[in-house]
Amino acid sequence: MAHSAPYRERLLNPLAAEPGSAAAHPGLWDKVKLVATRAVFWPYERGSWQYDIICGVILAFIFLTPAAWFHDRPQLGLTNLRHNQGVVEVGRTREGWHYLIDARLVNSMGNLKTKDAVRAILQRRIHKPFTIKSVEVVENPQDVVLGYAVIVQR
Repeated sequence: MAHSAPYRERLLNPLAAEPGSAAAHPGLWDKVKLVATRAVFWPYERGSWQYDIICGVILAFIFLTPAAWFHDRPQLGLTNLRHNQGVVEVGRTREGWHYLIDARLVNSMGNLKTKDAVRAILQRRIHKPFTIKSVEVVENPQDVVLGYAVIVQR
């Protein structure tokens, strides 16, 4: 530990070198190297103004960076829908149980009518007798079918 003290002092105060040496009057390149060395090895103590500045920069990056810069939205593919996924139980009201079913899952059922495909999909999930009260199409503003809102009475 005592061996690192001279190196640490040289990082913190480069002008403390010998009075006649070249380090006493650093040029532009020496300043750039000093900034890079200090940025990599970070010799500053907690509570120093440098530490506070870097914490502020990190927090600004976290809270001010637009989410659109990070294209990490999950993609749902047909391979994911072949099992039990693609069905979301929204909740229960007086009318019955509400489900949202992805249109791609319904389309993957083949030549079945929409109501029959929805029944087959829900039978795999519910495992109890039920009746379908309504099936409504859910579309986006461009009239593309996204899925179906289904109300089921158990």
